[in-house]
Amino acid sequence: MLTATYGLRYGSRQYGTLNNSDPNGFAYQGFSKYFSTDARVRWKMGRQWSAALGIDNLNNYRYWNFHPYPERTYSAELRFDL
Repeated sequence: MLTATYGLRYGSRQYGTLNNSDPNGFAYQGFSKYFSTDARVRWKMGRQWSAALGIDNLNNYRYWNFHPYPERTYSAELRFDL
C-alpha cells in the first residue's frame, strides 16, 4: 500500500516591537514571513515492513525567527514492526 502526504505552512509578517516598526525581519530579534511545503511518501511492503521518503521545505524557502530555519531537508525511513 502506498500513501502520500503534502503539507503547506504559511505565516505572514510578524513584529517584535509594540509599534510594529521592525526594520529587518531577517536579523536577530526579527521575524520574517514564510511559506513552506512538505511532502512524504510511505510504502507498506508487507505486514511488518514499511519504507518512507520525505522532503521538508520542498520549495527551499528561507525564513527567520530569532535564527534561520533549516532549508530543504531530506529524510528516509525503513521500519519493522513487531
